[in-house]
Amino acid sequence: MFENGFAVVLLFLLGAAIGSFLDVVVERYMSSKSPFTGRSFCPHCKKTLSAWELIPIFSYIYSRAKCRGCSAEIPAHYPGIELLTGILAVSLLFSGHILLFIAACILIILIRIDAKTMLLPDGHIYALTAVASVYALLIHRDINDIAFGVLAGAGSLYLLWIGTGGRGIGFGDVKLMIPLGILFGLQGVVTLLFFSFFAGGLISLFLLATKNVTPKTAIPFGPFLAGAALFIMIFPNVVDRFFMFLGV
Repeated sequence: MFENGFAVVLLFLLGAAIGSFLDVVVERYMSSKSPFTGRSFCPHCKKTLSAWELIPIFSYIYSRAKCRGCSAEIPAHYPGIELLTGILAVSLLFSGHILLFIAACILIILIRIDAKTMLLPDGHIYALTAVASVYALLIHRDINDIAFGVLAGAGSLYLLWIGTGGRGIGFGDVKLMIPLGILFGLQGVVTLLFFSFFAGGLISLFLLATKNVTPKTAIPFGPFLAGAALFIMIFPNVVDRFFMFLGV
């Protein structure tokens, strides 16, 4: 019991540290800088952050969500990603799913980039496809399940993309469904699409009701697809439960 608890804590701390690095990867991607060069700094006052200001989650709470140099507010997505990656590390690494964890990290990066730029970079989708392919090979996923998963996911979104003239969904979302189809197979993709459209619809209605957006405001769909994928990774039994609910 003690050994398992200690392993869980270590995995969470490792995941949170990786999540902090993912934040850096996204921010440096926006500015076309390498995430491996230079110290982290406040984007407002350019103050170089000390080691105490870079401790995942703790530093955000300790600094009361403000830069200690200029008191600028620190966005909540920083500790949010650290917390999420910590949870994913415990959920996936504890059971030995290293490739799934790597895929999850790529999905987190895609969520942040798409949310900020309305783009899903091809390079990250290619990397996700490579990881998904190796994972599917190692778990001996049936080739028909992969084919139907990709067809159901990418095919349905491609038809939606054509039907709306590219206004209802981006082509990057279509491409993202290729690695997700490989990762989850047919039933996983059907479940993923249901949750992503359901969550996307609810959040869009909430934003409209609170007048944060208008009916003409473009809302990226990639974060909902990737978010649903992460949800299934953390709770894999949800796929079986969803199909039991459908009576299939």
